[in-house]
Amino acid sequence: MTSRIEGFLGRSVEGKKSRIPALQDKLQSATGLIMACFMLCHMIFTGTILFGENAFEAVVAFAEPGGIHIITNIVAFVILIVFMIHAFTAMRKFPANYAAYKAFKAHKIRMNHLDTTLWWFQFLTGFLLFFLASMHILTIAFGEKIDAWLSIDRFHQLHLFYFVLLIVTVTHACIGSYRLYVKWYSISDNPVREKALRQKVRTIVFVVWGLFLLWSLIADVKWLSL
Repeated sequence: MTSRIEGFLGRSVEGKKSRIPALQDKLQSATGLIMACFMLCHMIFTGTILFGENAFEAVVAFAEPGGIHIITNIVAFVILIVFMIHAFTAMRKFPANYAAYKAFKAHKIRMNHLDTTLWWFQFLTGFLLFFLASMHILTIAFGEKIDAWLSIDRFHQLHLFYFVLLIVTVTHACIGSYRLYVKWYSISDNPVREKALRQKVRTIVFVVWGLFLLWSLIADVKWLSL
């Protein structure tokens, strides 16, 4: 309870500035980076279907040496834990009630600042992912052995869900990747140079994630055609 109060107030019970909010920020950023990297690998993995079912099966065989499919279950379970840690450390920044939501919305409109608007989209997509991504990861963590035909069958049944999940996840990860740079690396004593560098980094991040999104959408169409 004490740590929760310190995390909320930013001060310890002795009246000193608490380190807990900073630790929570680091944990949120670290888990977010892990999830973003995992998502990139996941999109490459599922996109191998573009080279045929044998290519997809080869990747599965590489990830599960000896056909030990529980490896995938364990990895998915670890990712689920990382995902939940990220979600709960991020939730402390969500509007706590309707009044806070209205205050932020008014602030966003008055500021008319791109980074503030991006944070809003990150909040919305993060809220959706708490439900959408949880369901998907749980299915993999406690599901049966993955192969091409099982994946094809799932995609045909849930293709709309997977399309929405893909777009929401990439949007969240894209904005989150850019905001990691803003939070930890963008501080400079030259505001003009900092602004230009932010714009450059934002463009690079958005292009990279956009290309991965395009790759995954094409792969999804391929999955649907099988």
